[in-house]
Amino acid sequence: MTSPPRVVSVIIPVRDGAADIEAVLASLERQTLPADQFEVVIGDDGSSDGGTDHATTEDGHVRVASGPPTNSYAARNRAVANSTAPILAFCDADCRPEAEWLERGLAALERTDMVAGRIRFEVPSPRTPWTIVDMDGSKDHEHQVRVGVAETANLFLRRELFDRVGGFEGEIPEYGDFEFVERCIASGAQLEYAADAVVFHPARTSGRSLLRALWKYNRGYAVHAARDGQVPDGVKLRSWLPVVQTLRGRRRWGRSLGPDAAWLRSNGVELTARETLATLPIMYLVLPYVGNVAQLIGWREGRRLRGSAGTAHVRTEVD
Repeated sequence: MTSPPRVVSVIIPVRDGAADIEAVLASLERQTLPADQFEVVIGDDGSSDGGTDHATTEDGHVRVASGPPTNSYAARNRAVANSTAPILAFCDADCRPEAEWLERGLAALERTDMVAGRIRFEVPSPRTPWTIVDMDGSKDHEHQVRVGVAETANLFLRRELFDRVGGFEGEIPEYGDFEFVERCIASGAQLEYAADAVVFHPARTSGRSLLRALWKYNRGYAVHAARDGQVPDGVKLRSWLPVVQTLRGRRRWGRSLGPDAAWLRSNGVELTARETLATLPIMYLVLPYVGNVAQLIGWREGRRLRGSAGTAHVRTEVD
């Protein structure tokens, strides 16, 4: 008997994440969507740990698209090129989808062009001030959708849209998910939030991990902006005013002045007064200046890219 055509391709990039791949595949095995209606394509970005060596299944339900170490966006593009379904569901290797994730994401996509599902945190115990700051500043897809961006940790869209905008930009290693979604919206696509299509994502516990991620994000944002002929925020003098710029930014985006208690509570965290006080210097001094320095470096790199390309790229700025 011929199996029905697959409805959705789950796209997962990885580099040296053997334990993560094993766990995310186990989560996908528990999906309520019948297994013959979806496939999993892993974009292996030059792993050396052997984690994807035995991931491919004989029936093609799970496949690996391998390539040299480049970046996660190039790996996603490669996985999409090796997939077959008309709908793409993006998930990260360190995420754990709930059992109804695919069914609910597909249902939400019936009424729109792109769906950003809910990302909930796996909260470590004990948690640190860095954990609180990490949760406060990331993965709030409901808020991100309101300002026109989303993350590839939990994103559904049709292949036609992916192909129409040219997929992810594989040259710049960070900020590619936001930049991709911005291009989709600029092309006329509609983005909606689906609270019931849920994946869990681990929260960071250390300053080193959080600051490394912050550096990469801000550098990538600035490379994209400068390459496209724009001036990133971190290059502007007002961004270097201590405390003031962070206050203005949080007010502009409708965020509380301290850690977002409602968002944290929705992830099972009740803030203590001690935790709030411990996070404020990180939020108002450490993060802004680390981000600004990263943007300065990214701005210089983006200007070099713009000069070598000789042409401007189109990007829709979120203000």
